[in-house]
Parts: sequence; structure tokens; C-alpha cells
Amino acid sequence: MIQKNQSNLNSIIETDGKSCAVCRDLLTNMLHFFEILDTGAKSPTSDWLTVDEIAKELKVSKGIVYRLIRHGELAAVDIIETNGEIAKKGHYRIKRSSLDQYLESKKVRLFPGEAIPKLPSRRFPRVKNHLGL
Repeated sequence: MIQKNQSNLNSIIETDGKSCAVCRDLLTNMLHFFEILDTGAKSPTSDWLTVDEIAKELKVSKGIVYRLIRHGELAAVDIIETNGEIAKKGHYRIKRSSLDQYLESKKVRLFPGEAIPKLPSRRFPRVKNHLGL
């Protein structure tokens, strides 16, 4: 979409020789703005994530992420020296691949040929209306 807007602006700037200088400047600045957006979208994301970033991505609390790290379910690197002990909280960094691996291990899988049992209907039994309503 950004490239489409850029090409539209380029064509307006090139074909419209009658527009005022302010309009041309505005269009040029808008083109520059779209170029900045395009380069920002292409910039690679970091391979290392913080506990806060993972908590936001998974929509859980930071405490849960720390618990996953302490129990060894989520591989992390502590960048603060703890003398070989597992810190309750620290400056952990988690590789994106470790997070993906953890999520893949938690994926819900049904056994082949096993259908999900259908629950019975929870309708109330018919009751005779004695009041005539």
C-alpha cells in the first residue's frame, strides 16, 4: 500500500506543472514520509527478546514468563552475573527461536481419528404454563 501511495504521489508531482510551490513541497514531503515508513517496515526485528516483550506478545504477566524460565521450559540467557544460581528476576534475553520452539511444544494436538465428544444440549425441560401466560 505504501508503494502504491508513493507511485501516486510521484505521478502527481511529475504531471502537475501548474501546482503551486507549497503543494509541490507538500507532495514531496509526503513522498519522503512514505519512504521513511517503508524503510521502517523493512527493518529486521531483533532476534533477542526481553521478558517484557514476550509477556506482551503472549498476553501474559511477566511473572509467568519468569516462571517458565526458572522451570527450564523457556530457554533464556541471563546477562547479569548470578554466580551460577538461578536469579528470581534478572536481565533475561530469549531468542525468538526458543520462544517459537516453546510455543510449538505447547500446541494442542488431537489424536488421529479421535473426535471431540459432543456435549449434550443444556436446554431446560418444558414446563407446563399453569398461569396461562
